[in-house]
Amino acid sequence: MAKKLKRLDADVVIAGAGPGGCTVAKEMSKRGKKVILVEKGGAREWFLGNRLDTLFRVEKGWRVGLFLRGTVEGDNLTLAHGVGGGTHVYLGSAFLPDIDYWKRHGVDIPQDLVDEAVKECWVNTPPDEFIGPGARRVWEAANDLGMPWAKLYRHVDFNRCKVGCEECMLVCRRGAKWTGKVFAEEAVGYGATLLTHVKIRDVIIENGVAGGMRAAGRDGQRYEINAKVVVCSAGGVHTAEILKRSGFHEAGSWFAGDPTSFTFGFVEEGKGNGFEHTMTVGYHDEEHGVLFGTMLMPYLGWHLQFIQDERLRAVRKLLRFRKALSVFAKVSDEGTGRITLDGKVSKTFTQRDWARVEYGRVIGERILVKAGCDPYDLHHTGLTLTHPGGTVRVGKLVDTNLETPIKNLYCCDTSVLPEATGRPPVLTVVVLGKRLARRLETVV
Repeated sequence: MAKKLKRLDADVVIAGAGPGGCTVAKEMSKRGKKVILVEKGGAREWFLGNRLDTLFRVEKGWRVGLFLRGTVEGDNLTLAHGVGGGTHVYLGSAFLPDIDYWKRHGVDIPQDLVDEAVKECWVNTPPDEFIGPGARRVWEAANDLGMPWAKLYRHVDFNRCKVGCEECMLVCRRGAKWTGKVFAEEAVGYGATLLTHVKIRDVIIENGVAGGMRAAGRDGQRYEINAKVVVCSAGGVHTAEILKRSGFHEAGSWFAGDPTSFTFGFVEEGKGNGFEHTMTVGYHDEEHGVLFGTMLMPYLGWHLQFIQDERLRAVRKLLRFRKALSVFAKVSDEGTGRITLDGKVSKTFTQRDWARVEYGRVIGERILVKAGCDPYDLHHTGLTLTHPGGTVRVGKLVDTNLETPIKNLYCCDTSVLPEATGRPPVLTVVVLGKRLARRLETVV
């Protein structure tokens, strides 16, 4: 028997508790506004710091090797749900917003908001003792080749972290990695309502004005949430789905994915960079559109990825994880792809995209050989799309205030990126959330 429709009222309703949604929820509830934050996943960590918890949080596709969702073309796609969204399974990498990038698209990024976000999101560089011997080996090899690698910013409280921990891709058992859940809990403390295991279907629009959202819980409960302001923050893929169901058929017609791959080999002397803190050092090669860093996937993930890429050929080397040394390469792509109404993702790559991928792999090989790896025993993983975005781009479907053509309907997540950035976007999304909240003060 269908449950009776539940009607709720708010000043602001937010779809999706990723970094953008959690930021807007915190900022608006702090200002005394009535906020309802809706998340299709849960808030509880069932297996804190365990790979099982990560498995429950990522959206899965049952394929050989990694159990991640895939694109229509077969590449891996990293999407996560639950309060905090992708920040639970990201690497904790922090990159300051590119002010010039946003200025090109007419978006002013106030420095005071950047400073706030840096402080509140635990941004700092790793102490020397957190740079493992494998990472240091890669760092020195890159510098010897004339590449200006340096320490990278992290969303990590190193006072809580443990030297040698390589679990940043997992839900942190020590609470050392900042996640959007920190802001969600603050929002609840300020009076916000958090609905979990509830999925937004579409936006309520009347006479060209957004007035709320329709949703349903996994228990069958249906919701009609009426609000003065509606914010879609469900991520690059799901925000496009919601807008498509709300009449924005162009949503998802452009899609950037930051294709990422690993180049790895094996060292005979010393250890690799597997059991080490990830992404401690690296280099953003903006000229070639590639971000490099020191990272080998966590123990189980590396084995599954290796099996996915090389099948039976990988078996005889699966026990050599401690000797594996890796260079991570993330590419800024040209956005050829689309999201369908039912959430399927198609992602193709241009000639320039493939040139960047190959450049990243070649540079990775050079660094690894310089670091002591056998040049005839190097491996390249397949591509994983790590920051799906650009599906409702600034200048196309939202304006510079992140508002859609429908009054009082806003978007605030990676979906609004006007072009691929090729760098971790969490800090940028937090700053955009703070900026949007400042804007909404004049609306609500």
